[in-house]
Amino acid sequence: MKKTKNFELAFAKIYPNFTRKLLANCDDLTSIEIKLCMLLKMNYSSDFIRSELKISPSTFLNSRSSIRKKLGLKRNQKLINTIIKI
Repeated sequence: MKKTKNFELAFAKIYPNFTRKLLANCDDLTSIEIKLCMLLKMNYSSDFIRSELKISPSTFLNSRSSIRKKLGLKRNQKLINTIIKI
């Protein structure tokens, strides 16, 4: 828990408005989906993110798909590009 809080505080210092803007686009993201978006914003690899969140490859793909749907992304829109712009 302490590691997560430290990460979130450090992230907020670097990207102070990211979480607020992300939730303004989609207010029904889960805490895991928000953290996944934060890690994507920091350009971490899929392997690192899965390891950090302690989730399986299928859970990772399902979470990305869920985030895409919740953000209303079309098939040709990349999640990472959307996250980076936020």
